[in-house]
Amino acid sequence: MAIAEMSLGFWPGSSPGPGSGSQRILYCYAHERLARRLRDLVEVQKAALHAAEQRGYRLGPLFVEQDDSGQAMQALIDAAMAHVGRAAVAVPHRGHLIPLGAPREWQQFLEELVDHPLIFTAHTS
Repeated sequence: MAIAEMSLGFWPGSSPGPGSGSQRILYCYAHERLARRLRDLVEVQKAALHAAEQRGYRLGPLFVEQDDSGQAMQALIDAAMAHVGRAAVAVPHRGHLIPLGAPREWQQFLEELVDHPLIFTAHTS
C-alpha cells in the first residue's frame, strides 16, 4: 500500500458539521519516514487541527506517503482540486516533501494550486 489517508474525526472541529459544505478545508501531508510511529502521526494531526482552528479551517484528512511513489500527494492534490478556493495545505515542515524531490518546487506548486501559502505546523521549516 502506497498511501494512507487518516482523519481522527473524534476531535472537535475535525469532522464536518451543519453547513460545512462551503467551509474552508485544511489538508495535511506527511511522509511516513519522518512520522514512523502512530504517536508521531497523532502529533502531526493535532498540530494540523490547531493550525486549522487558528485560521478558521475545518481539518480535512491527513495524507501519509508510505513510500516515494507520490500517490498520497496525488490524492491530496485531487482532494484540494475538488475544493478550489476553499482549501489550504499543511505539512509539519518542508522535510516531508524531500522524498518527492525538489521540496521548494513542491511547496510552490501546492501554494499555487490552492492559492494559499503552505502552512508549516512544526517549529522548523
